[in-house]
Amino acid sequence: MNIKQNKEIFKLFSKVVYFKHTNIDCKKILNLNNEETFISKELKDKNKKYLSLASNNKKVLDQLKYKNLKKQIMKEFYEYSHEILNYKNNKFKMTTSWLTKSYSGQESNYHNHNNCMFSGVLYLKTNENSGGISFFNNENFRFLLEASQYDALNAREFIIKPKTGSIIFFPSEMPHRILKNESNEERVSLAFNFLPVGHIGGDDDSQAIIK
Repeated sequence: MNIKQNKEIFKLFSKVVYFKHTNIDCKKILNLNNEETFISKELKDKNKKYLSLASNNKKVLDQLKYKNLKKQIMKEFYEYSHEILNYKNNKFKMTTSWLTKSYSGQESNYHNHNNCMFSGVLYLKTNENSGGISFFNNENFRFLLEASQYDALNAREFIIKPKTGSIIFFPSEMPHRILKNESNEERVSLAFNFLPVGHIGGDDDSQAIIK
């Protein structure tokens, strides 16, 4: 007699990453950011690979010319926060936004974003070889095992390859980096951070109002 056994897999306490290809007119956006200036952290690693550049302006999307783009990004973000994460009673504010550029051979180090809850990236210009985004699981693994196949359940590093028009959202504490641009074309992206606004917390002294 065969007894059917039901099996369930619980992905407990996951870090939820949202990735989607949009129809945002990226060429139009690129034409609008010609006035932005960029800086490098002027650091080199041992292999003399320069780091990617970031715009001096950290409030890019607060400019009037980006008003419609900011609305589109917020709409996509609420799809992530309201429909995927079910934070339907919470509103959010975009706190910072900046452009990044990676020329041939450039990349970034692993980092996360402080003083925010969620972060995101819109890819304005990219190709197959200009570098994806890598996420790293920095939990303290007691054993390092070799899997027959790596996926989101067992990998310490997870790489996503975006296309022009792709958008991604993720918890700000997740370590991530821009992979090396192996092409001869510049890679351009627009990054942003979010905080919840309004009343948060319970009925005890941990509650707060964020404006």
